Amino acid sequence: MEKQPLVAVCGLFCGACSLYRVQHDADRKDAPDLIKRVAERWKVPAEQAVCEGCLSGGPLSPYCAACAIRKCAAGKPGVTRCADCADFPCEIITKFSNDGVPHHNVVLKNIRRQQKIGIDEWYEEEFERVRCQVCGVSLDWYAQSCHRCGTVNPMVVGLNKDVSQPHYRA
Repeated sequence: MEKQPLVAVCGLFCGACSLYRVQHDADRKDAPDLIKRVAERWKVPAEQAVCEGCLSGGPLSPYCAACAIRKCAAGKPGVTRCADCADFPCEIITKFSNDGVPHHNVVLKNIRRQQKIGIDEWYEEEFERVRCQVCGVSLDWYAQSCHRCGTVNPMVVGLNKDVSQPHYRA
């Protein structure tokens, strides 16, 4: 069974999204603050600052709901994500990967890896990569340390020197 909902159209792993993680990690102390900041940035009520993953069929964040990449794939027969598209790499995904948002810079590499090993195997690699090496809890792209055990998150090192930089844009 393909784990489609958390493998985004654009090549990101939705399971490492701060908004997704805050909704699925019951022990996150920063949940109310993060949801409030995201809602303010998008100018929506906090109840709308939710996302279940790009291809989940559930609620999407305002950012993901308006995504041009998602809309592009939806308009092409037989294309679920960029990894399925004969036009990859196109101008839309290339601009996205170079838009200055630190976690977007991995999408071209991710998509090529998806094409090489398949979506299910890529999902398993990403699921393991984003987990805390000590306690196993899933972390988000910008977590400096594990919210459960406090272990430094090596995934964020080198991704963004200023991890306080906002990564959601309205």
